Amino acid sequence: MIKSFLLACMVLASSLAHADRFTQMNQTELCVYTTQLQVAAYYFFEQGKPREEVSIKWHGDETPNEIDFVTNIVAEAYAWLTNWKGSSNAMLPAQSFGDMVYQACMSKKDS
Repeated sequence: MIKSFLLACMVLASSLAHADRFTQMNQTELCVYTTQLQVAAYYFFEQGKPREEVSIKWHGDETPNEIDFVTNIVAEAYAWLTNWKGSSNAMLPAQSFGDMVYQACMSKKDS
């Protein structure tokens, strides 16, 4: 009985250790993380750096799912900013962009 329990705990701990970080976040944490990524992309975009030249520094222990998540968030930010720039005379201030992104993410939580 005890051996079965210890084995189950080891399997659970192992699966948690390899789980994606963002899947373990609550909605508020996920929205903050997503907003940080998109605001970082905003700064590169504002500097005129093409998306392909934005270098993401990895720690080395990311799962493929985590890498895809971060890469997609940055790409989505670039696509949105490109669209905005094409249809507007001025860029949104970084704070307004971050606020908008965060509020949009948090509104998904409430729906």
